[in-house]
Amino acid sequence: MKKLFAAFMMLGVIFIMNDAQAQQNNTKSTWLWHTHTITDEQTIHFLIEKEVTTVYLQIDPALPNDVYAAFINRMREANIEVQALDGGPYWNTANFDALWAWISQYHQEYPASKFTAVHLDVEPYLSALWEQNRNLAVSQYQELIQHALYKVRCTELRLETDIPFWYDEVLYYNQFGEGNLAEWMIANTDGISIMAYRNTVAALKSITKNEMSYAKKYQTPVVIGVETMPFPDEPYITFAAEGEIKMNQVLNQVVGHYAKNRYFSGVAIHYVQSWQGLRE
Repeated sequence: MKKLFAAFMMLGVIFIMNDAQAQQNNTKSTWLWHTHTITDEQTIHFLIEKEVTTVYLQIDPALPNDVYAAFINRMREANIEVQALDGGPYWNTANFDALWAWISQYHQEYPASKFTAVHLDVEPYLSALWEQNRNLAVSQYQELIQHALYKVRCTELRLETDIPFWYDEVLYYNQFGEGNLAEWMIANTDGISIMAYRNTVAALKSITKNEMSYAKKYQTPVVIGVETMPFPDEPYITFAAEGEIKMNQVLNQVVGHYAKNRYFSGVAIHYVQSWQGLRE
């Protein structure tokens, strides 16, 4: 009888673990760049209706802090977490410190309405230095990430970042050692969103294969992001022509493919305003 009871208990634990894993794999994130729309009921209803679980919210210091607090509270009621998003091609530690000072001041003023993470979208590959001195550009980028990680980990927040899918082809040899940039980023952050901008299951699986293996190696949650903005000259990188139904079908297959990787943390859709204009 005791053995039978133990077997039932073990089955219960397995079911709970599988359910938790399924919930993790079903997370749905999105980027909200137009910060002023957080007061817009249409935007709020869209996020809830689409069952978004995480919003990467661009920080605009010009907006009053109580506007952020009200939005975060509305999102929390819908079980949606909000991450503080910022970045740019020429970002450095001074830029991060300015963002960090704003977040710290906001959290002091509204301790019950905090962000859950700092989310960086830094694009050094769009800077002139990337072409002039790739290794130096990568080194400065790594310094920024390490600086941000040190600051953030002194708090209860997480540091998450966006990376393009091709960072596994960017090699570095500097004070941080040697290797490829995708692996380094996954090893040195608390979460990654891959800008895996393709619109077929085969392509999405192919270009994220290495990153998902690194996710397992370093136990770092990784999200796979897709695009909805129109790109007439490169239609294969977006779902603008295919529409939302096709996008959801593809994303569901990607979720199924990575279901056994416990560090696959779901999908992300770029971005709210273009997603709102996507046909069914």
